[in-house]
Amino acid sequence: MRSTSVLVALALGCGPSTGKPAGTSSDPVVVCERVADVCRIDKARLGVCVQAQINGEFTCQSQH
Repeated sequence: MRSTSVLVALALGCGPSTGKPAGTSSDPVVVCERVADVCRIDKARLGVCVQAQINGEFTCQSQH
């Protein structure tokens, strides 16, 4: 019985994040903290937060 409750706890605690991306075109995030957040590159351009493969840091990448 104990192993079943441990498996259930693990299954409920793991899995994909269900949170929606942060930021909008009218209110983009200032600092990228998650993939797919809407961010501002400069005054005229928006971007999307991505995670670099080399160092794993998040950065704002142009949509165009």
